[in-house]
Amino acid sequence: MNAKKVRAGIKALLSALNTNFDWMLIPSRSGTVRRMHTIHYTSFEAEFSKFYPSSVYGGMNTLRRSGLVEFRETPQGTEVRITDAGRTQVLKYQLSNLQIEPQKKWDKKWRLIFFDVEEMNRSKRNRFRELLLGLGLKPLQRSVFVYPYPCYNEMKFIREVIGVPHGVKLVTAEEIENDEELRVIFKLD
Repeated sequence: MNAKKVRAGIKALLSALNTNFDWMLIPSRSGTVRRMHTIHYTSFEAEFSKFYPSSVYGGMNTLRRSGLVEFRETPQGTEVRITDAGRTQVLKYQLSNLQIEPQKKWDKKWRLIFFDVEEMNRSKRNRFRELLLGLGLKPLQRSVFVYPYPCYNEMKFIREVIGVPHGVKLVTAEEIENDEELRVIFKLD
Protein backbone atom coordinates (compact mmCIF):
# COMPACT_ATOMS: atom_id res chain seq x y z
CA MET A 1 0.00 0.00 0.00
CA ASN A 2 1.49 3.37 -0.92
CA ALA A 3 2.12 6.21 1.54
CA LYS A 4 -0.60 8.42 0.05
CA LYS A 5 -3.20 5.71 0.63
CA VAL A 6 -1.98 5.18 4.20
CA ARG A 7 -2.24 8.93 4.94
CA ALA A 8 -5.76 9.01 3.47
CA GLY A 9 -6.75 6.07 5.66
CA ILE A 10 -5.29 7.62 8.79
CA LYS A 11 -6.98 10.94 7.98
CA ALA A 12 -10.30 9.12 7.52
CA LEU A 13 -9.84 7.16 10.77
CA LEU A 14 -9.19 10.35 12.72
CA SER A 15 -12.20 12.06 11.21
CA ALA A 16 -14.40 9.07 11.99
CA LEU A 17 -13.16 8.91 15.58
CA ASN A 18 -13.66 12.65 15.98
CA THR A 19 -17.42 12.21 15.45
CA ASN A 20 -17.61 9.69 18.30
CA PHE A 21 -17.35 11.38 21.72
CA ASP A 22 -16.84 8.26 23.82
CA TRP A 23 -14.72 5.17 23.65
CA MET A 24 -15.25 2.99 20.59
CA LEU A 25 -14.98 -0.77 21.00
CA ILE A 26 -12.80 -2.71 18.59
CA PRO A 27 -13.43 -6.36 19.52
CA SER A 28 -10.91 -7.84 17.07
CA ARG A 29 -8.98 -7.03 13.93
CA SER A 30 -11.75 -8.43 11.76
CA GLY A 31 -14.39 -6.61 13.80
CA THR A 32 -12.71 -3.24 13.36
CA VAL A 33 -14.36 -2.32 10.08
CA ARG A 34 -17.76 -3.69 11.17
CA ARG A 35 -17.60 -1.60 14.36
CA MET A 36 -16.54 1.53 12.51
CA HIS A 37 -19.62 1.20 10.28
CA THR A 38 -21.76 2.21 13.28
CA ILE A 39 -20.11 5.63 13.45
CA HIS A 40 -22.03 8.36 11.67
CA TYR A 41 -19.35 9.26 9.16
CA THR A 42 -20.77 10.12 5.75
CA SER A 43 -17.88 9.10 3.53
CA PHE A 44 -16.95 6.00 5.54
CA GLU A 45 -17.90 3.54 2.79
CA ALA A 46 -15.94 5.40 0.12
CA GLU A 47 -12.85 5.84 2.30
CA PHE A 48 -12.64 2.41 3.90
CA SER A 49 -13.71 0.24 0.99
CA LYS A 50 -10.11 0.65 -0.23
CA PHE A 51 -8.62 -0.94 2.92
CA TYR A 52 -8.40 -4.39 4.43
CA PRO A 53 -9.58 -4.67 8.04
CA SER A 54 -6.02 -5.39 9.13
CA SER A 55 -4.80 -2.13 7.55
CA VAL A 56 -7.49 -0.19 9.44
CA TYR A 57 -6.27 -1.81 12.65
CA GLY A 58 -2.69 -1.00 11.65
CA GLY A 59 -3.74 2.61 11.07
CA MET A 60 -5.19 2.69 14.57
CA ASN A 61 -1.84 1.48 15.94
CA THR A 62 -0.02 4.19 13.98
CA LEU A 63 -2.36 6.79 15.44
CA ARG A 64 -1.75 5.42 18.94
CA ARG A 65 2.03 5.56 18.53
CA SER A 66 1.66 9.18 17.37
CA GLY A 67 -0.42 10.02 20.45
CA LEU A 68 -3.50 10.85 18.38
CA VAL A 69 -5.65 8.06 19.83
CA GLU A 70 -5.50 6.05 23.03
CA PHE A 71 -6.39 2.40 23.60
CA ARG A 72 -7.62 0.58 26.67
CA GLU A 73 -8.31 -3.09 27.11
CA THR A 74 -11.70 -4.25 28.41
CA PRO A 75 -13.24 -7.72 28.75
CA GLN A 76 -15.24 -6.98 25.58
CA GLY A 77 -12.16 -6.09 23.52
CA THR A 78 -9.97 -3.06 22.78
CA GLU A 79 -11.52 0.39 23.06
CA VAL A 80 -10.11 3.40 21.24
CA ARG A 81 -10.70 7.13 21.63
CA ILE A 82 -9.29 10.19 19.89
CA THR A 83 -7.05 12.40 22.07
CA ASP A 84 -6.90 16.19 22.15
CA ALA A 85 -3.83 16.00 19.91
CA GLY A 86 -5.89 13.90 17.50
CA ARG A 87 -8.68 16.47 17.47
CA THR A 88 -6.13 19.18 16.73
CA GLN A 89 -4.83 17.09 13.82
CA VAL A 90 -8.40 16.74 12.48
CA LEU A 91 -8.72 20.53 12.55
CA LYS A 92 -5.50 20.81 10.56
CA TYR A 93 -6.88 18.38 7.99
CA GLN A 94 -10.03 20.51 7.77
CA LEU A 95 -7.93 23.52 6.79
CA SER A 96 -7.29 21.96 3.40
CA ASN A 97 -11.06 21.78 2.76
CA LEU A 98 -11.85 25.27 4.04
CA GLN A 99 -13.62 27.63 1.65
CA ILE A 100 -15.08 31.10 1.95
CA GLU A 101 -18.79 31.22 1.23
CA PRO A 102 -19.25 32.91 -2.15
CA GLN A 103 -21.33 36.10 -2.17
CA LYS A 104 -23.72 37.19 -4.89
CA LYS A 105 -23.22 40.90 -4.40
CA TRP A 106 -20.32 42.92 -3.04
CA ASP A 107 -21.19 45.09 -0.03
CA LYS A 108 -18.52 47.68 -1.00
CA LYS A 109 -16.35 46.81 2.02
CA TRP A 110 -12.84 45.43 2.03
CA ARG A 111 -11.64 42.82 4.51
CA LEU A 112 -8.02 43.35 5.50
CA ILE A 113 -5.98 40.71 7.28
CA PHE A 114 -2.84 41.96 9.01
CA PHE A 115 -0.44 39.45 10.47
CA ASP A 116 2.76 39.82 12.38
CA VAL A 117 4.21 36.42 13.23
CA GLU A 118 7.76 36.44 14.59
CA GLU A 119 10.68 34.85 12.78
CA MET A 120 10.91 31.92 15.21
CA ASN A 121 7.44 30.86 13.96
CA ARG A 122 8.34 31.17 10.29
CA SER A 123 6.68 27.87 9.36
CA LYS A 124 3.38 29.03 10.91
CA ARG A 125 3.66 32.36 9.13
CA ASN A 126 4.34 30.67 5.79
CA ARG A 127 1.49 28.21 6.31
CA PHE A 128 -0.88 31.07 7.17
CA ARG A 129 0.17 32.94 4.02
CA GLU A 130 -0.33 29.79 1.87
CA LEU A 131 -3.82 29.28 3.27
CA LEU A 132 -4.80 32.90 2.57
CA LEU A 133 -3.61 32.60 -1.02
CA GLY A 134 -5.42 29.30 -1.39
CA LEU A 135 -8.68 30.91 -0.26
CA GLY A 136 -8.36 33.61 -2.90
CA LEU A 137 -7.14 36.51 -0.78
CA LYS A 138 -4.66 38.84 -2.45
CA PRO A 139 -1.57 40.40 -0.87
CA LEU A 140 -1.43 44.18 -0.54
CA GLN A 141 1.92 43.90 1.19
CA ARG A 142 3.95 40.98 2.49
CA SER A 143 1.88 40.68 5.68
CA VAL A 144 -1.37 42.38 4.63
CA PHE A 145 -4.00 40.57 2.59
CA VAL A 146 -7.31 41.82 1.20
CA TYR A 147 -10.63 40.22 0.29
CA PRO A 148 -13.91 41.84 -0.78
CA TYR A 149 -16.32 39.48 0.99
CA PRO A 150 -16.95 38.49 4.62
CA CYS A 151 -14.36 35.99 5.82
CA TYR A 152 -14.16 36.73 9.56
CA ASN A 153 -15.07 33.23 10.78
CA GLU A 154 -12.70 31.53 8.37
CA MET A 155 -9.81 33.79 9.43
CA LYS A 156 -10.51 33.16 13.12
CA PHE A 157 -10.55 29.42 12.48
CA ILE A 158 -7.26 29.51 10.55
CA ARG A 159 -5.41 31.64 13.09
CA GLU A 160 -6.53 29.39 15.97
CA VAL A 161 -5.63 26.12 14.24
CA ILE A 162 -2.28 27.45 12.99
CA GLY A 163 -1.57 28.76 16.51
CA VAL A 164 -1.15 32.48 15.90
CA PRO A 165 -4.30 33.97 17.52
CA HIS A 166 -2.63 37.20 18.65
CA GLY A 167 -0.49 37.70 15.57
CA VAL A 168 -3.45 38.21 13.21
CA LYS A 169 -5.76 41.25 13.10
CA LEU A 170 -8.91 41.54 11.03
CA VAL A 171 -10.22 44.86 9.73
CA THR A 172 -13.27 45.79 7.66
CA ALA A 173 -12.66 48.96 5.65
CA GLU A 174 -15.10 51.13 3.72
CA GLU A 175 -12.46 52.32 1.30
CA ILE A 176 -8.97 51.56 0.05
CA GLU A 177 -7.25 54.33 -1.83
CA ASN A 178 -6.75 53.54 -5.54
CA ASP A 179 -8.63 50.25 -5.35
CA GLU A 180 -9.33 50.06 -9.09
CA GLU A 181 -6.74 47.30 -9.58
CA LEU A 182 -8.27 45.28 -6.73
CA ARG A 183 -11.72 45.64 -8.27
CA VAL A 184 -10.37 44.22 -11.51
CA ILE A 185 -8.56 41.36 -9.75
CA PHE A 186 -11.72 40.37 -7.84
CA LYS A 187 -14.00 41.08 -10.82
CA LEU A 188 -16.12 43.64 -8.96
CA ASP A 189 -18.49 46.28 -10.42
